[in-house]
Amino acid sequence: MKIIGIIPARMESSRLPGKPLINIGNKSMIRRVYESAMKANQINELYVATPNKEIFDHVNEFGKVIMTSENPLNGTERVYEAYKKLNKEYDYIVNIQGDEPFIKKEQIEDIISICNPPNQICTLIKKEKYSDLIERESIMKVVKNNSDEAMYFSRSLIPFQKKKTDYNKHICIYAYTPITLKKIISLKPSKLELSESLEQLRWLENGYTVKLNTTKFNSFSIDTKEDLIFAQEFINKNNLK
Repeated sequence: MKIIGIIPARMESSRLPGKPLINIGNKSMIRRVYESAMKANQINELYVATPNKEIFDHVNEFGKVIMTSENPLNGTERVYEAYKKLNKEYDYIVNIQGDEPFIKKEQIEDIISICNPPNQICTLIKKEKYSDLIERESIMKVVKNNSDEAMYFSRSLIPFQKKKTDYNKHICIYAYTPITLKKIISLKPSKLELSESLEQLRWLENGYTVKLNTTKFNSFSIDTKEDLIFAQEFINKNNLK
């Protein structure tokens, strides 16, 4: 099975502009993502997809990068545009978030382990005990069925529990078959998607199945200056280079 990893990255973040090139420790955020993803042996090729020359030039110093247009409205669309430009055939495309510098190779391996037909879209969850952190709107929660398929994604704490215990935290990494990715980027925004501001709900509302695998490993995105401070503390605490 042939797997390609694509990391969408752009400078125009509303909450933290230019974040792919911000240094965390002695490396840029996008370099940390790329180097972590490169450790996953199952990925045959890995690219950063960006519309920005600054990111292109920076990544070109240490890895593979492809320039995309400004047309994509989100990372999913940017991944597909990059895939089409490469003009190569793969069985699955793994969309690795460009703002998760501490993603682990084990997480990529966990998602690739369920990249088997007939699974069209795959993603990860991690079981979490209740805490104030899991209540945050920035942390997506997932309810799944007995076949390990997503029933619903939400920024709210789901499912409702009188005695708050375990929840499924969504880990934002995706894998798709190329034909499925082509189809889902053409779907119109759905009511639930607009309500929750979660693209995954568009897929579910249109009848697509999202296969889940449970990972033991955590990761977090860098969206704000506070996240950046936490990331630097994480680097220092864990003596990362």
